[in-house]
Amino acid sequence: MKYIKVLTISVLTSLILISCQDNKKQETDLLDGILKMHDKVMADDEAVMKNKILLDSLLKTKQIPENSATVFQTVQELDHANEAMENWMHQFNADYAGKPHDEIMQYLTDQKKKLSAVDMQLDKAVKNSNTYLSTIKK
Repeated sequence: MKYIKVLTISVLTSLILISCQDNKKQETDLLDGILKMHDKVMADDEAVMKNKILLDSLLKTKQIPENSATVFQTVQELDHANEAMENWMHQFNADYAGKPHDEIMQYLTDQKKKLSAVDMQLDKAVKNSNTYLSTIKK
């Protein structure tokens, strides 16, 4: 009888430990996915800044008209995309020690969705600004 109790306790302890390791792996995998997406988004953010500098330079040298609605809209779109990236980065917190697994997974899932939205916004801003810049004679 004593042997059965010890065996049962051992099996339950093993299951709990395996479950905890699986939870940590899920959390780590999700965080790794966010970090990979972050690296891609940072490259897009660099393209946003490069295009904004080009447009600002063209405006200052009067190579494009200041009153052009397209220029204003393009610069504004670049600014909003950059601001969205900065806002996400400032509010993201990868320190979730001591929080339950479900809460961590929900937080990371939400952050991945938010970063994906920022990624799409940056992609659109870069594409639109590249298209506009390609129409300007150099």
